[in-house]
Amino acid sequence: MSRDHHSILLLFRPKAWILTAILAGVLACESEPEVINSVVLRGGAYVRIDNRQVVGEALDSSSLAALNNDVFSLEIWASGDTLPAAITENPTLFMVSDNQGNNEIGVYRPARDSSRIFVFLGESYVGRYEIPGCDWFDPEVFTQVIFTYDGTTATLFGNGQQLGSRTMSIDVDIGISDALVGADWDTPNDVSTLGNFWYGAIDEVRLWTKVLPADEIEFRYEHPDKITKNYSPTGFDELLGLWRFNRRVSSGGEIPDGSGKGNDAIIQAGSGQLDFTSDGA
Repeated sequence: MSRDHHSILLLFRPKAWILTAILAGVLACESEPEVINSVVLRGGAYVRIDNRQVVGEALDSSSLAALNNDVFSLEIWASGDTLPAAITENPTLFMVSDNQGNNEIGVYRPARDSSRIFVFLGESYVGRYEIPGCDWFDPEVFTQVIFTYDGTTATLFGNGQQLGSRTMSIDVDIGISDALVGADWDTPNDVSTLGNFWYGAIDEVRLWTKVLPADEIEFRYEHPDKITKNYSPTGFDELLGLWRFNRRVSSGGEIPDGSGKGNDAIIQAGSGQLDFTSDGA
């Protein structure tokens, strides 16, 4: 072998430290954890939140039945998607019923409208509202929806802005109904009556037994990862439920209630499709 040939081979012979660095880089890439921010529900998949209230017993103030005190704030971060042409039902963001299956709290998007929501409270229709910057047809656009009630006034917020309000006198009575994200039912807790399925991603759902002030709602829109504007030792006492879909869970798997109240949720694929994504607010 000539000297020239030997020199060329040396140029292409990898050093040991180079091989080590390359291998370390490959292993680092393989060990990086999967980033999950949202659950994707399509046409039959949904989330069911357990209502632990026991029939005939005193009110469990840490259960979903605490909403019967008629003061709450419901916050949802979600994106939508274009619906199949055959779908005419209005997809559900959130609902919880009374014992007859009527909407006590219900938030929906119109099937053929890209920027509005409409809501129910205590079986009564509250209104239909347009959200600035919302596009339910674009899965990459996440929208903040907040529905509050103080016992006399129902108010809707979207992307940090107040959309409208209505004076109402409602006695919320959810009975023993579990709550649903991404579906509703005609008979409480009867999955055979499920419908109005969501198409899109749900990033986070937060439920409070207090009315959030407008400045905090705007703050949350600007900082979607923040639960509250100001921290205090008792600041989360009125947080009734916090559901973050930031890990991959199989159908039938549990999403713990991050509020500490024990209102855990179960993800169900049902007759639809269930997936997870790194996309989020």
